[in-house]
Amino acid sequence: MNKPTIILLLILTILSCRKKTESKIAKIEFQHKTFNLISESEQDTLFIEFKDSTHQIFGNLWQGKIPWRISNYNKSNFLVLDNRVIGIKKLSEGRFDCTYIGLNDNNFELTERKPKWNKELLNGTWVEKELFEYYSNDSLPKPPPIPAPPEFSESDLQYPPLYKINGDSIYLTYDYHKSKSRLEINNTGEFAKMRLENFDLGLGVKESFWRIKFLSDSLMIIDKTVENTLEFGKEKELKNIKLIKKR
Repeated sequence: MNKPTIILLLILTILSCRKKTESKIAKIEFQHKTFNLISESEQDTLFIEFKDSTHQIFGNLWQGKIPWRISNYNKSNFLVLDNRVIGIKKLSEGRFDCTYIGLNDNNFELTERKPKWNKELLNGTWVEKELFEYYSNDSLPKPPPIPAPPEFSESDLQYPPLYKINGDSIYLTYDYHKSKSRLEINNTGEFAKMRLENFDLGLGVKESFWRIKFLSDSLMIIDKTVENTLEFGKEKELKNIKLIKKR
């Protein structure tokens, strides 16, 4: 085999390998999956979840549902998040090297996040462990019971507060109040969105977001974000709240 022929075969081999490496990336590789978004420009890891046609980012840049799509052009693959164009290259199964194409290119990596537990474990009635232990301890002094409103009896009083989760709904019962919200849980069972009124935390306060850090059939540990609807932009985060499931 002469030298030109060998060189030609080497070039064809390299082009063949490159073509294989830059194979078309399909939408199904992102749909209904959650990824770690790891970037040197971000101090904390963000989490991005893809639905059929919308995506959400959870973290210090939390945002609502925004359209997304995959674009393939001239053997290159692009992830389009609304009006942001990101070049993507598949490194391995569930792992992508990404470059945001803007005034300043920004490199980051997407790594698929696998579920740590069955999110069906969320269903049931939950109570804060600390409050449950306090009200279950007869040796500790308790505040006097709240008088029942005219339409209630004293047996309707509920304290400590109880959360009931049933599929896509969450309920909160406390004192003589009851509130309900639609519940949206991400596909790994780690993030939950709601608009749940909680007067126990203050007038006009609503629970808006839970990050579920641990879940079993008897214990859940969460960080929750609550907002005061009477004071625009006023939010606070309550960390490492332990909830136990009532049997």
